Amino acid sequence: MFFIDAPGGTGKTFLINLILSKVRGSGKIALAVASSGISATLLPGGKTAHSMFKIPIDIDRYESPVCNISRNSDKAKVMRDACLIVWDECTMANKKAIEAVDRTLQDLRNNTKRMGGITFLFSGDFRQTLPVITRGTRADEVNASLKRSYLWNNIKKLSLTVNMRVHQGGDPISQKFSNLLLDVGGGNINDENGEVSLPDELCSIVPSIEDLIEKVYPGIRDIKNKEDSWLSERAILCPKNEMVVRINNTIIDKFDANEMVYASINTTINPDDATNYTVDFLNSISVPGLPSHTIKLKIGAPIILLRNLNPPQLCNGTRLRVTKLQKNVIEATILTGSGKGESVFIPRIPLIPNNFPFEFKRIQFPVSLSFTMTINKAQGQTMSITGVDLRTPCFSHGQLYVSLSRVRSNKNVYVCVNGEKTRNVVYTEVLN
Repeated sequence: MFFIDAPGGTGKTFLINLILSKVRGSGKIALAVASSGISATLLPGGKTAHSMFKIPIDIDRYESPVCNISRNSDKAKVMRDACLIVWDECTMANKKAIEAVDRTLQDLRNNTKRMGGITFLFSGDFRQTLPVITRGTRADEVNASLKRSYLWNNIKKLSLTVNMRVHQGGDPISQKFSNLLLDVGGGNINDENGEVSLPDELCSIVPSIEDLIEKVYPGIRDIKNKEDSWLSERAILCPKNEMVVRINNTIIDKFDANEMVYASINTTINPDDATNYTVDFLNSISVPGLPSHTIKLKIGAPIILLRNLNPPQLCNGTRLRVTKLQKNVIEATILTGSGKGESVFIPRIPLIPNNFPFEFKRIQFPVSLSFTMTINKAQGQTMSITGVDLRTPCFSHGQLYVSLSRVRSNKNVYVCVNGEKTRNVVYTEVLN
């Protein structure tokens, strides 16, 4: 097993794709997975780790979880025949998920060696966001990291050192920008009493959210004449989902186009629960990963998938642009990933969240607007222009590091902090 330590922008994706191409070119099977859907779309034939390995969703409920792959299935045969598995952005994954894959591969391949004896390549950056533990403490997040797994001592560590994303930007002060980003990720930037000062060499400060929108999406009123590449290379990043929703709604009201409002159908799985949980209550539920009860879309607007529909073209995290709006289907063009440029149809699907004390089903399009997205969803992306809304502070150095390191130059990072140049940041432990 190998781990490539790849600080943001070091050309990790290019290297991984080169390795995959070399192995597959020799007639062997190489599997590519990533912890997030957006990262998976950057890999040829890539899928999310949960989709590929059938990792349990409620993994925290089990002490020693295993993946839901039958020994006689076609997927099990592929696992036995594969000679290489690449797991990108593994630093975002809970160690229990990785350990579940280890147990499953040992069983499927009848091999007691780690990962069933298969060559396994992990890659990621521990400066970025760590696994998210619901209602967990800092210690819980650190303990869920791969570095706290029994597998870590069996992994050979390799390092990439040159920030290719910044280097390719051609900015004469790119090295200073790169060093400042590493200082942010490592918790070494000039912080005092929980506040981080954002120097001019790191980003440009804007005084209001309206200015931030104008910097990132200039001329948005004329969106119908904007190229697909113009939309795919920019985004506003926020720490929280509620901020994402507000800014998305603000931006979509700024241009005129054919509009459609889609309302979901919500019902309880158990008929006996219908008296306790009314339709109005079910309609009001809004949680991460679940589309809203009402979705307002316009032709030309960018959207992001919230579920895997047809990997690798349509993964959770794939960005698209709306081209037609009909009653029961959305036609859109893929903006990112292996299916870039393809025209696809997105249907309504039933969605059943599993983090409630009762079960209910929401039938809705698995999409949301993507003018703005959370910082965690942007991990692994390269953009030309990025806006960061820090009116609410980040949860950790990792979030701040991810948000500032998506671009090639500090001239293309705009941060809104209500006119101030400092902002409180809640720190988590930095893994060295």
